[in-house]
Amino acid sequence: MIDNRLQTFLTLCETGNYTKTAEKLNLTQPAVTQHIQYLENYYQVKLIAGKGKTFSLTEEGKALFDYARTLKANSERILPLLHRIKNQVRQLNFGATLTIGEYMIPPILHQIFKEDEETQILMIVENTNILQKMLWEGKIDFALLEGHFNQSQFRSKLISDEIFVGVCSPQNDIASEAVYLEELLDQNLILREPGSGTRDVLEQALYAKNLSIKDFKRKIEIGSMNAIKELCHQNIGITFMYREAVKKELSAGYLVEIPLKNFNVSHPFNFVYLKDCPDKAQIEYWYNRIITLRNS
Repeated sequence: MIDNRLQTFLTLCETGNYTKTAEKLNLTQPAVTQHIQYLENYYQVKLIAGKGKTFSLTEEGKALFDYARTLKANSERILPLLHRIKNQVRQLNFGATLTIGEYMIPPILHQIFKEDEETQILMIVENTNILQKMLWEGKIDFALLEGHFNQSQFRSKLISDEIFVGVCSPQNDIASEAVYLEELLDQNLILREPGSGTRDVLEQALYAKNLSIKDFKRKIEIGSMNAIKELCHQNIGITFMYREAVKKELSAGYLVEIPLKNFNVSHPFNFVYLKDCPDKAQIEYWYNRIITLRNS
């Protein structure tokens, strides 16, 4: 359990407001102030720079926030960890971004279940931002991420480097000859919602070419990979995704890879977990198991 004064500090960092913090924790505002003053006296540093509208954290305050947030997330994991040990339950509880969750991990889970039917499996498929939040809240043990994440806040291990490609309908005029990325701007761009790993990688790749998604003729946002593929097949527009996610459609000729002259993008799939987690050995066991089964 986390100290109640550290909890007050964390809540204050999240709300940025003493009154809202007091309301959220069912405290008086002077009590919130006393908790912060106690921490400042205990650590002998200034944590808060200014108050009210000018409220901000000092560098020491930012460091304590990172430490306290990690401490809280790991403390949330201790109770279920102890229950797993007591009940001798092997549990696989993790999150994955859409491409990994729908296209990479299912055959691995199938093999895990075949080898050990007693393993309890819970996989949550969400975008990168939400999965990072779930790690902080102790709701999942680790996350398999395709998007960019804050590497200073988490530990990570590489799963693989995946090729990122543009795809379109075989009926699209750009399917037959090599083009430059800039020549695609008159196309409708079909893409995932903000916060998704696939969109994040695309935006970074466009930025490197001094472009953005706003430069395309039209932007169509859809949360379903299968719906995006179907719209591309119907020649409504083009999209970008990992080759891993579209290899079946490419092999069948349902979609084709756009022959781009100046687009050579790959991005890592990462196994991400909290620093200093209490069950590091168990988490790394699953990393090694996933890597072994993926390569088998």
